[in-house]
Amino acid sequence: MAGRYLAAQASWWRRCLGGAGATTPEQTGKAVAQRRARRRTEASSSTTASGSTATSGGTGSGGADTGTGGAAACTGAECTYPSKGFNVVTSAEFEITDDATGRVLPMRAEIPEGEGPFPVVIWSHGGGANPNGHREAQEWGHELAAQGYVVLHVAHLVPNAETGPRICEIASIPEEACVLPEDIEESGIIAIVKTLDVVAILNNLDLISALSEEQGGPALATDRVAVAGWSGGSRAPQMLMGARIHSTESSDTPLSLADPRPAAVVALSPSGPGYAGFFEDGDDHSYSTMRAPVFMATGDNDIKAEKPDLFGSGRRKAFDLQPNDGERWLLYSNLPPGVGGHGTFELQDLESDDERVASFSAALSSSVRAFLDATVLEEDDAMEWLSTDRAQRIAGDADEAEWINR
Repeated sequence: MAGRYLAAQASWWRRCLGGAGATTPEQTGKAVAQRRARRRTEASSSTTASGSTATSGGTGSGGADTGTGGAAACTGAECTYPSKGFNVVTSAEFEITDDATGRVLPMRAEIPEGEGPFPVVIWSHGGGANPNGHREAQEWGHELAAQGYVVLHVAHLVPNAETGPRICEIASIPEEACVLPEDIEESGIIAIVKTLDVVAILNNLDLISALSEEQGGPALATDRVAVAGWSGGSRAPQMLMGARIHSTESSDTPLSLADPRPAAVVALSPSGPGYAGFFEDGDDHSYSTMRAPVFMATGDNDIKAEKPDLFGSGRRKAFDLQPNDGERWLLYSNLPPGVGGHGTFELQDLESDDERVASFSAALSSSVRAFLDATVLEEDDAMEWLSTDRAQRIAGDADEAEWINR
């Protein structure tokens, strides 16, 4: 792809692409909203014609899968959502600069081989700040690139004396409160940092696409973009879809950094209320203003040894508290603590010797790929897959996992 050439040429390309010909956030958001409205109309027409819908209301699994043409239901791996099998190329590392904060963001891309334009997944890594974060989540990067998505990995860095005050100014954090705690991962400020980093990438997608083509790579479909992340990386997807947080312990007014451009988000091991600025205060909570489509996954085994107070039922609240509009999906693992773990949701256990963990991992991979194909690419076969209980069947049965659409 663009490699380190990107850093050297970024300012020149930004001047070329930043004028009237560049796509604005509002234009991209309008296109995304129009596609969603059309999808809802089509879904409503389909439901009216059939007199029923296969998806569940809020607590049950998806509709029973009777297979094509009324054949016997699939079992296990037979239910897997098909991979498109693209060959994957990993780019050289490159950088972009966020004009709003001055932050220089290390990046890496995993790219399907082909002419494109390819849709995009922007990946936010787990934990807090990590200068090597763009080298993480290789399993997910490969899975999604093989499905036909350009996966852009970014490293979220600790704000410094120059960029920190700019971030706090954007987030309306007073100077005396613009301080990172000792455990940066627990901070609402790091959620803001990660979200602003992803916004910077969204602002530079035209640039990255142009430079990819300049280097002989594919173009990016810059109006078909999803944002995804695991654990601490789930915060940017949640906030971009409208989740609000208290940026500091002393803040009274929740902060929103909602952005209209993502077509969909994937939040794995999401942040529930009571952590990193996400909150629940009676009827007022972080998630009431989240738009869709949203995919989440967590489970009883989603536990970090170093943070045992973060557990699956708490993370699940990030899903359960969202509006019920039929465009939100959850895959919840019922595997007990100690069978798999937090890393399972980063797809670290796809080749596990424990059949239960490997099966859940396969269900997770299929679910995310189907969700993206259905919501970003609007593929009917993918939406049909989501409307069944195949994810649950891959995982084993209802004792192993729950598949919920609400």
